[in-house]
Amino acid sequence: MGVLAGCIAIAVGVFMTINAAFMLASPRTWFRLPGWLRAQGSLTEDKYSSGWGAIQIRVTGALILTAIAWVLSDMLFRR
Repeated sequence: MGVLAGCIAIAVGVFMTINAAFMLASPRTWFRLPGWLRAQGSLTEDKYSSGWGAIQIRVTGALILTAIAWVLSDMLFRR
């Protein structure tokens, strides 16, 4: 059971990292990702791909990447 949980955790981590990287780099490109890969919920491209909405998407991407880095650093460098 531990191997399955580890595989699922890795898959979720990769999925979140891809989404967060695209969110941070270019919100407009993030909206063009395939639907099965993009985790957009109720966000719409016309509202969140430019201006203040794009800033919100970029900040969210940065926060997700920061959280992933924090978890990884804690796992790898724990005393």
